[in-house]
Amino acid sequence: MKVIVTGATGLVGREIVQQCLSDPRITKVVILTRRAVSMDIESHPKADVVMLQDFSRYSDDLLSRLDGASACLWAIGGRPDQLNNDKTSLHHVNVELPLAAAKAMSERIAARLPPGQKFSFVFCSNKSVDRHSSKPLLFLGDPRKPRTEAEKALCEVADSHSDVFNTWILRPTAIVTGDTAPKKRRLVGSRSSNGVDVPQMAKAYVKVACEGWKDRIIDNDALLKM
Repeated sequence: MKVIVTGATGLVGREIVQQCLSDPRITKVVILTRRAVSMDIESHPKADVVMLQDFSRYSDDLLSRLDGASACLWAIGGRPDQLNNDKTSLHHVNVELPLAAAKAMSERIAARLPPGQKFSFVFCSNKSVDRHSSKPLLFLGDPRKPRTEAEKALCEVADSHSDVFNTWILRPTAIVTGDTAPKKRRLVGSRSSNGVDVPQMAKAYVKVACEGWKDRIIDNDALLKM
């Protein structure tokens, strides 16, 4: 199985790459990245590292490198504090980039897979998103809006290419690291409010990419049990 991974130099993306490289079901990992990856990844026989500065454009040459892939594990995203609270940048990173990728892959990659096989686009949102709600986003304000738009747009891409393309939306309550994970779980009583740690989040990405899931929207509890 050939997969595409983005965000490979980020916290979750690095772990996704490592788990993909160690998974016997996955034979090739195409890593789309703006920045250099570590030498152990660069030199891995399964890895194909593609330096890409503009994730909104997919040239014929790039698509030829992606040909034969049956999943994209999308781990690019930006919080307001990472993007200077700029609404335009938030929309570009969290909505426009994954949508451009999904459109290109649904139209140019998924259609070339063997009959009966579907391409899986795995995207991380968050638990607070409700794309069916008409309520104003008052509690978290702008941070939720791009994710809501992205979910809606990615699901529409899947619906319009339903014979060859699936969108999977992961909705963790939070992604927690190191010492913060036990602390968070001590403070919060209900299982559904527990954050998902980085290795578990990456494991969920890989499992869904390889196997799919019973529901398009995958909530925090399901992520914790994978």
